[in-house]
Amino acid sequence: MKNPNALKWSDLKTGIFFILGIGFAAYLGLVIGKNTNMFTGVTTVKVMSQDMQSLAENNFVSVSGKKIGSVSKMEFVSRHDSLFVVAELRLKNEFAQLVTKDSKATIKSLGILGDKYIDITTGKGAIVKNGDFIALKTEDGMASLTDKAASTFEKVNELLDHLNNGKGMAGRLVSDEKLGNELAETVGNLKNATTELSALSRKASHGDGLLPKLINDKAMAKNTEETIERLNQAAQQTETLLAKINSDKGTLGQLASNPKLYNNLNHTLSSLDSVLVDLKRKPGRYVKFSLF
Repeated sequence: MKNPNALKWSDLKTGIFFILGIGFAAYLGLVIGKNTNMFTGVTTVKVMSQDMQSLAENNFVSVSGKKIGSVSKMEFVSRHDSLFVVAELRLKNEFAQLVTKDSKATIKSLGILGDKYIDITTGKGAIVKNGDFIALKTEDGMASLTDKAASTFEKVNELLDHLNNGKGMAGRLVSDEKLGNELAETVGNLKNATTELSALSRKASHGDGLLPKLINDKAMAKNTEETIERLNQAAQQTETLLAKINSDKGTLGQLASNPKLYNNLNHTLSSLDSVLVDLKRKPGRYVKFSLF
């Protein structure tokens, strides 16, 4: 008679298959959780930064927006007394050849508040090997945008304080009514001057008078140009004559610079004038008429 408490072989086989099934399911869950493929080989590359911007393990890795792997592990390392984080990226071998040693990885966000992921830009160098590092740059996230917005608001508030307190030219324009009125008057004067210049320009182009004719009448403009040229030549000749006079050359130059010659000429003219006067009074003294 068989012992009812004896372990049957069929029960043992069931237990073994149950345990193997649980183990296989756990392995599949681990593989799927790490975004890897159990039937595909992987190449591991690394990136390093002091700020990973909330990047987490199991976040995906892409090239040009297409998923090619995942972040498998992140750990701290110390370099030159500074703390860094090294992230290992597991890339499927079928896509790993797209990543070169001069490729650049960027931490990006799915939307403003979405999960982080790494997008790789391909380069033109040699294909990466297992364990190679590639350059990593970060993209401005929400925290950076918040800091910039806070800094901008601080500057705006400072500017408003200056305006309200009358500091600087803008503040004086806001708070000093007299200065504002003067500026408004100046702007009005400039506007009037601009209007007058426009009217003058229209008259010069289409009106009557000498200026429109000089602008529009080519013959008159040419005659005016020739007249001005003659005046320039006459001025040059006059300048040459004055230069000769000042240089003591010729009679005029001597008269202008030699007092003795001037006095002699003046004395001669005076004597001649006296003779002419005496000749008029007593012509017989100088002229005698005889018929025979």
